[in-house]
Amino acid sequence: MAVAVFAPIFVLLCGAVVAMVVARRLADESEALDASLRRLDRVENALIPVRVETRHVRRSSDQITRR
Repeated sequence: MAVAVFAPIFVLLCGAVVAMVVARRLADESEALDASLRRLDRVENALIPVRVETRHVRRSSDQITRR
C-alpha cells in the first residue's frame, strides 16, 4: 500500500528534476549560441575591409589586362 502512495510522488519528483536539468541545459546552450553568433558577427565585420580591398584589386587587375 505504501508503494502505491509514494510511487507517484517519486515519479513526479524525478520528472521535475529531469525537467529542471533539461531547462538549465537549454539555457546554457542558448547562451552559447548567442555568444557564437556575436563572434560570427565580429568575424564578418572584420572581413568587410578584406572584401572591399579584393574588389579594388580585381578591378585594377582587369584594367591592366585589357590594355
